[in-house]
Amino acid sequence: MITKLLVANRGEIARRVFRTARAMGMATVAVASDPDLGAPHAAEADELVRLPGSTPAETYLRIDALVAAALASGADAVHPGYGFLSEQADFARACAGAGLLFVGPSPEVIEAMGSKLAAKAAMAAAGVPVLPTVEVPPGGDLGAELERAAAGLGWPVLVKASAGGGGRGMRIVEGPGDLAEALASAGREASSAFGDGTVFLEPYVDRPRHIEVQVFGDHQGNVVHLFERECSIQRRHQKILEECPSPAVSEDLRAELGAAAVTAARTIGYVGAGTVEFLLLPDGRFAFLEVNTRLQVEHPVTELVTGLDLVRLQLEVAQGLPLPAEALEPTRTGHAIEVRLYAEDPTRSWQPSAGTLHRFQVPEGVSLTTTVRVDSGVEDGSEISVFYDPMLAKVIAHAPTRSEAARVLGRALAGALVHGVTTNRDLLVAILGEPEFLAGEIDTGYLVRHDPAELGRPRADAGAVRRQALAAALAGQAARRSEAGVWAGLPSGWRNNPSQLQETTFEGPHGPVAVGYRFDRTGGVAVVAVDGEDRPDLLVGEVTPDEVVLEAGGVRRRYRVSRQGDRAFVDSPEGSSTLVEADRFPLPGSQLAAGALVAPLPGTVVRVALSPGDRVEVGQTVVAIEAMKMEHDVRATEGGQVVEVQVSVGDQVEAGRLLVLVEADGPGEEP
Repeated sequence: MITKLLVANRGEIARRVFRTARAMGMATVAVASDPDLGAPHAAEADELVRLPGSTPAETYLRIDALVAAALASGADAVHPGYGFLSEQADFARACAGAGLLFVGPSPEVIEAMGSKLAAKAAMAAAGVPVLPTVEVPPGGDLGAELERAAAGLGWPVLVKASAGGGGRGMRIVEGPGDLAEALASAGREASSAFGDGTVFLEPYVDRPRHIEVQVFGDHQGNVVHLFERECSIQRRHQKILEECPSPAVSEDLRAELGAAAVTAARTIGYVGAGTVEFLLLPDGRFAFLEVNTRLQVEHPVTELVTGLDLVRLQLEVAQGLPLPAEALEPTRTGHAIEVRLYAEDPTRSWQPSAGTLHRFQVPEGVSLTTTVRVDSGVEDGSEISVFYDPMLAKVIAHAPTRSEAARVLGRALAGALVHGVTTNRDLLVAILGEPEFLAGEIDTGYLVRHDPAELGRPRADAGAVRRQALAAALAGQAARRSEAGVWAGLPSGWRNNPSQLQETTFEGPHGPVAVGYRFDRTGGVAVVAVDGEDRPDLLVGEVTPDEVVLEAGGVRRRYRVSRQGDRAFVDSPEGSSTLVEADRFPLPGSQLAAGALVAPLPGTVVRVALSPGDRVEVGQTVVAIEAMKMEHDVRATEGGQVVEVQVSVGDQVEAGRLLVLVEADGPGEEP
């Protein structure tokens, strides 16, 4: 029996496993890298073992360090979570060799399914439908035979990493001219993420659905499926929204998918929690993709519709117990939808955002008919590091119907307070209310048809941001007066003879907003102006350092304001904005030179595409930076000549670091 459990992971999955382990009477042990020593998961366990270092390779990917941590703490079992080493047979084998119980399938099963190529061959032999495959030799050598084989699949083709998952090491290749760079880039990313750069080619299927089936096996030979999950809405081939059940799956198709998934699991002697992933083609056929030999990120939607605790089932099966009756004959109730809240900007090619998360509050709770659940790895004050995946939390809603689940989830997200980093929250809210999504007409091309830069634009329009800027200015003056050492009751800017307005300017999502205000003799706001125009239609009610009430067009709204330095975070029924107050006395020479291309976030330079003297076109990649487990291209904003390159492959760069200087073409200048 497990008495003490070490979770060889971080963030929300570590907290999730701790929650169930504690409920089962188990002691818990966390591991944490140096950047994670103050993280919530590190504080919630009974004991903590430090993993010296910052990067995954130095910490969460070190088998020897994790096994040593388990032994030092006296743990008798290890739960791998997902990602990192969760699908590494060597880790499971090392745990067994040290006398530790590994919560997952056997090393042999993990090894067999760890290679997508081997898994596809095994499934084809068992009669499970698969897509044709072209193997790429080590190093991705583009011989004539490989080019012919790729062409035989039909363009476009998909490059995929044989090891790992999560969309890493995956590229769409439109034609033969793009194949070499796609193979090289995918191989680098796969090698960095999984320690294995092996890639292969598949036909690229237009507008398929991504459907996966949750399976469970025990040591007594029972293998069951716990229904399907729809995972089609993705960015960069990574899921951002999942739901159960799928709106596209009929009862007959559900039975076929479930039978195929159980066949796959039985074929490999599966024990524990796993997922069999399929592509559902537009004509109704389906094809095997892979087996994930671990718990999935999206497991909460299955938990909410079945009422089963999948982590509890994992821990029970690992201890040799059979699956309980409620798992052997599962039932579904209602509909559940999960979204992944990421620290990234969908309007800027999914650029990740690192820094301090000053405030993180997402409304959750249970009513008689609906549930909102938040699984997060962060809290107020958390540092969002460039070393790890940018997911902040999973927010899940369960309701009697799909439409109600979408509405409840969208409402919870809209009411969240997320201050300090850019997120995809507005995109998620927009998707949950978008007609095509609500009709269930979704597939993996959803965010190709619906431009994320348009769909994910801030919910607060220009008019709302002007009102938010006024609220930020008034809350700021209230905060300054509350901190005053003398005459705290005197309105700021008070004059015996009222004259000019107090003014300030904020940089917002739609550009600069200048606001002005003046108080009367009683301390009430007498005049307000926005962008130089008097606004008698804006009526000011209660003003405190944290909250301002404004009335516009007969509608009264409450604006919540939080400040950190020169930044004001404003949340209202019209949306949320981050407003940066302009410096009244900026230092000279603080502007970047024209043509300067800088690092959008901290990371490691993995490719420098140009040299001084080279010609560059608008949109051309000049440098690639690896951060938050993904490659990010820095592209030229103007055409011209490269004058200076200040970085090399392997360099660590901070956000804002000058990378390349381009001398732009003059007016009318011929390239």
